[in-house]
Amino acid sequence: MAFDQRHRFIISKMAEAFGIEESVVEKKLIVEKQHINAFFEGSAPGALRWSYQVPEEKNKDGAWVQKGTKPVLALSHQQGEHVSGKCLFFVRVNPKGVNEKTLETDLAVGEIQGSALETIKALVADLYLPILQEQSSWGKMPVDHAKEFLAGAGKMANILAEAASCLQGGVGLKKPDERHVSQYDLRPGAFTQAANEPEVAHHMEECLTDWCSKVEQLIQANAIPPGEEPGPDTEIEYWRGHMARFNSLSEQLKSRECRLVLGVTGMMHSPASKRWKGLELKLSDAANEAKDNVRYLGTLDKSFEVLREGGPQQILDSLHSLMQAVMTLYKIARYYGTPQRMTTLFCKITNQMIRSCKKAILEPGKIWDQQKGKLIANMQVCVKLCEAYKQQYIFMRDTMKAETPEKPFEMDERAVFLKFELFAKRLNKLIEMFTTIHQFSSLEQHTHIAGLEGVLKSFHGIVDDVKRKPYDLLDYTRNQFDRDYLEFNVNVHDLEISLQAFINNSFENITSTDHALSLLAQFHAILQRGALKQELDSKYQVIFQHYAHDLEAVQAQYEAYKHKPPVPRNAPPIAGNIMWSRQLLRRIEEPMQRFAQNKMLMNMKESKKVIKMYNRVAKALVEFETLWHQAWLKGIEQQRAGLQAPLLVRHPDTGQLLVNLDKEIMQLIREAKYLQLIGIHVPEAARTLLLQEEKFKYYFAQLSFAVREYKEVMAHVQPIFKPLLKPHLEDMETKVAPGMFILTWTSMNIDGYLHRFKQGLARLKELVRKLVDIVDNRVVANLDAVQKTLLVELPGDRSFSYEEFITAQAKFQKRQADQLTIRNEEVARAIEDVIMLVQTAPRENPDVAVEEKEVDLFRSYYSSLMYRSILTATQRSFAAMKRRLGSKTATGIFYMERPFFDVDVELKLPSIALNPTLDGIQEAVNSTAKAILQASHKLRCWGMINGPPCYYDLIARDKEVVKSVLLLTGSVEGIKHQVAEYLSNFDKYSFLWTQNLQATYEAFMKTNPSLEAFEGELKKYMAIETEIAAIPSVYNIGSLSLTTLPLKTSLKSEAASWKAQFAQNLHSQSAEDLKAFDAYIRDTTLKLNRKVEDLEDVRYLVTVLNEVREREADIDALIAPIEDMYSLLLRYEVRVPKEETGMVSDLRYGWKKLRKLATDTSDNLARLQAGFKRELIKEVKAFVQDAQAFRHDWEVNGPMVPGLDPMEAVDRLKKFQQMFEVRKRKWENYSSGEELFGLPVTSYPELEQTEKEISMLDRLYTLYVTVISTIKGYGDYFWADVVEKVDEWGEQVLQYQAQCKKLPKASRDWPAYVKCRDIIDNFLEMLPLFQALAHKAMRERHWKAVMQTTGKELQLAEDVFKLQHLLDLNILQHKEEIEEITTAAVKEEQIETKLGG
Repeated sequence: MAFDQRHRFIISKMAEAFGIEESVVEKKLIVEKQHINAFFEGSAPGALRWSYQVPEEKNKDGAWVQKGTKPVLALSHQQGEHVSGKCLFFVRVNPKGVNEKTLETDLAVGEIQGSALETIKALVADLYLPILQEQSSWGKMPVDHAKEFLAGAGKMANILAEAASCLQGGVGLKKPDERHVSQYDLRPGAFTQAANEPEVAHHMEECLTDWCSKVEQLIQANAIPPGEEPGPDTEIEYWRGHMARFNSLSEQLKSRECRLVLGVTGMMHSPASKRWKGLELKLSDAANEAKDNVRYLGTLDKSFEVLREGGPQQILDSLHSLMQAVMTLYKIARYYGTPQRMTTLFCKITNQMIRSCKKAILEPGKIWDQQKGKLIANMQVCVKLCEAYKQQYIFMRDTMKAETPEKPFEMDERAVFLKFELFAKRLNKLIEMFTTIHQFSSLEQHTHIAGLEGVLKSFHGIVDDVKRKPYDLLDYTRNQFDRDYLEFNVNVHDLEISLQAFINNSFENITSTDHALSLLAQFHAILQRGALKQELDSKYQVIFQHYAHDLEAVQAQYEAYKHKPPVPRNAPPIAGNIMWSRQLLRRIEEPMQRFAQNKMLMNMKESKKVIKMYNRVAKALVEFETLWHQAWLKGIEQQRAGLQAPLLVRHPDTGQLLVNLDKEIMQLIREAKYLQLIGIHVPEAARTLLLQEEKFKYYFAQLSFAVREYKEVMAHVQPIFKPLLKPHLEDMETKVAPGMFILTWTSMNIDGYLHRFKQGLARLKELVRKLVDIVDNRVVANLDAVQKTLLVELPGDRSFSYEEFITAQAKFQKRQADQLTIRNEEVARAIEDVIMLVQTAPRENPDVAVEEKEVDLFRSYYSSLMYRSILTATQRSFAAMKRRLGSKTATGIFYMERPFFDVDVELKLPSIALNPTLDGIQEAVNSTAKAILQASHKLRCWGMINGPPCYYDLIARDKEVVKSVLLLTGSVEGIKHQVAEYLSNFDKYSFLWTQNLQATYEAFMKTNPSLEAFEGELKKYMAIETEIAAIPSVYNIGSLSLTTLPLKTSLKSEAASWKAQFAQNLHSQSAEDLKAFDAYIRDTTLKLNRKVEDLEDVRYLVTVLNEVREREADIDALIAPIEDMYSLLLRYEVRVPKEETGMVSDLRYGWKKLRKLATDTSDNLARLQAGFKRELIKEVKAFVQDAQAFRHDWEVNGPMVPGLDPMEAVDRLKKFQQMFEVRKRKWENYSSGEELFGLPVTSYPELEQTEKEISMLDRLYTLYVTVISTIKGYGDYFWADVVEKVDEWGEQVLQYQAQCKKLPKASRDWPAYVKCRDIIDNFLEMLPLFQALAHKAMRERHWKAVMQTTGKELQLAEDVFKLQHLLDLNILQHKEEIEEITTAAVKEEQIETKLGG
């Protein structure tokens, strides 16, 4: 047999479930192939049940016993086959069969192990039911059907669970010993034989006694299961379980073991047997009772389902049928129809009703979160259910008493109805409480009523107090609610009193009757409580009294304004007056209509007077309206006469064209429209006008638009155009004339007139547009361009050399002259085009021609404009040259605009001169001015009557032009004196090239100069070099920019020659001393390296060592002058050979190396000569005294003397550091010697203390000197470089600040620490000021403000102005003023940016 996917699926599942080989399953499937294939095809039953167990059969006693020991795989073919092991079942879900492709959906598989009931219960309750309950979509199935199905499924799950529980928890009878059971058969002889065996008899007696005890307990079991407030379902469940236990007991008694026990004990006539016989009757009766009760209670299941699943209203609807069913049960039930059973059942029914009511109340959500109206309705249904429940019971009780007096319906009514009555009582209180809350909550919708917020706040406080109670409001067993409910009512009563006072206050000062009535209506709508309603009804009389005052006020207002009433905005007079009277009437009429509804108020004696006044005022207002209406009707014909006026008129004074529509016509139309809107009759004549309103408005709008367009066109016609356009203007006037003399507002051909008017206007407008376009874009634009043309190039940000100026101006002037020629010809052509356009434009009066004279005047006018534009361009060019070349431009290194000429200042022996000269510059200016005038030679003079051939003749005769030319010819003369004065500033350096260098040097050397004298000379020439370097590279005088770089280079060269001459001798002397000391170091090193062979060598080395020690004290006196001389040479930038520089830097290192060699030699001698020991002891004693003396000198003359200046303290510290180094070396040598010879090492407390103090002071003063030198070095930076360095400086100084804070506390009282800290803090405080001053917004005016604030002048040239200059101003004293200046600069820059944008 070939297996497909379906067979493989069954094989794998069976092998997995039973734990057997697939081959075993395959063999069995081959045997059952016919049945299995029929199952797959859908022709066999829809389930396969497989088992794998040892075969079983019934014995002669009816018990199942195993047949063999080997389990067998079997397929069940019949219902009811016995299975004791695991059972695997396959169910065909698809009735059409099982398809291989849809195998998983067509076939379901499961297993049963142990109790079949337990397995089915697990499948239904734990698997299928949760899945069904989670399903949200049921397809086309109605929702109520789905709910009913889920309820049935839940019920089935409960029944299965109950049945399984009963089987597990039933009475289990004690079984006799198996050896006794297998020994005796079930026959009287065997029973007698067993009874004669004492052991067997005793064992059987014990079993039966145990049975009797268990059966008695089962019979006496309480019918009410444990649980709080059980429902009627528990009653049915209890009896079903009870019946199941009796059935289980009956099944057990039929077994062989039980029959054996009963047979043996019966044969013995034992006490247990007699006891059992008595229990058998009770057991039979109890079993019958359980069956009977289950049968009759099952008939109530449908009614109980309503109790479980339905709401209070559904229960109420089915209450009669429920009571009928219970009463029928009471009548016919043999065992259950007792008062005790009925009381129990009705108590459980009551419990279920209460549970269903609570569920219905809480189903929408928490009580306080629900909508109060729906909540109250739900509670009312529950109360109604309670009442109907009791009424139905009483009705049924009385009916049964009448029908069956022998068996009246009686039960404990208090036990049945007490809980429900208490629950209903609680609901009534909740209904009243939530009704009160709902009534007061309606006030929240009327918070616009002033003063109501306080009442609402108090009410919310009362409600919040109730909400905070921790108990369940529906728990009627909690009496605490009654106390809280009483407190709630007391608070609500107090709130009603305050609300009543609020109502009284609201109507004390009535400002408007309408408002008071509206307020009263609002209070009526929201206040449903009886006490408040009575108070509101009393307010009608108060408002009516105020209404009487309103009547008086209306009457007074009518009398005051009836001759000139106030009318609404935009309303016409007649309709406005009528609207005013109607408004007054409505003011008194509407309240009266509302008062009239209150019959009791109208029948009061005090109201009669008010009613009479109302009638009188209303009558007057109606008459007022009638009078105005009649007056308007009489004036209609008179107003209609305005339609006969002409359409257009001219203003008698201005001559402007106006639309002539009589205002009375539109007034009449507006009156008719308003009167119709307010419902007043309008006569036919007025309605006719009203129908023509749109026509009149249309004609008026069209005429107004045409007149306005005509005015706009005429406004664009310039006076110079009017003579030229005279024929066209006359043609337009011809078209306008009919509207002024012929046509009226009743004419029939107004549309034709408008068409002709607009057509002519459009033609004139187009002509004027073209004229204006040509003139604006081709004439005026070119004239403006000519007028703005500069004939000289004078950029403000550039300077010219002499040659560059001549070349650049020649090219620029040629290019500009060509542009002027092009624009001049373009204007001439444009004027001719205008004339041609006017002459050829279409019009309806061709017989009128343009006069030639007017054409010539038109040409001449625009030719004169061209002349004035050229003249303006020429004058502007001269003015620009005058401004740039004038001598009033700023002098110095600062300038508002860049000077025009670049001039070099050079050293031309024997004097200083300019290149180019001032005369050459003046000649260049003169040639440029002449070229400006020559530019108009090429410009043809067109259109002028009797004019010259070109515009040059006219330009050259202009007085202002001649004046400007004369002024430019002397433009350089004004600055000659200033130039000479500036060049005289360099006379102080004239000795550099006038005096003899060699003679001056020889005279200096004859004075036998000291090092200080040499330094003075070098310093002098170094200062000259620095001063020369500080000379501004550019100096501005008027239009000249004097460049001093050539001069500075020459002067620096001369000064360097003088400095080199004086430094030569100093260098020679220092080189000799350096070589001498270097030779001493080398010689002494050779001496100390001498090999010690005898005592003479020792004495020699001792002498050398003594020499070294003696020289050690004077070593600074030898090295320091050499170092100072070379330092002086390097400081003044004298060139020194590199090898000499290296030797100077190695001086102290060589000496230190020599001293180390001496120490080593001394140590060697100590090892070789015993005498060194005695000498060492002697020297140590001397050194102790020396240390004490050194300490005394340190305390008296050292850097720690109070009041010492920090820089002097630095010098002293250096001196004592050197002295201490000498003693330190001795200290170390002596200490090492003592250690070498095994002597106690001598301590030197003075030196130890001094060493600590030197270390502390060295940290302090090293930082002090570093800070001073660093910040002083910052001052040498040019101001232009400060911006890039500020952040770097800030980080560096912050590091110094951190080092300062890390110094020992003992050093913080020293002046050096205080001064160092102040310098650091001041510099950090100045950094933000540096950043602000370096901002790009700072202009010259701002720096002048800074100088004015500090009272000091600054040279702001980039190669002169340094940070030190700013530090010297002590800007921290003026910090606030400087911050204001920088802030103002930034704001000004922002304003300039916005204006420029």
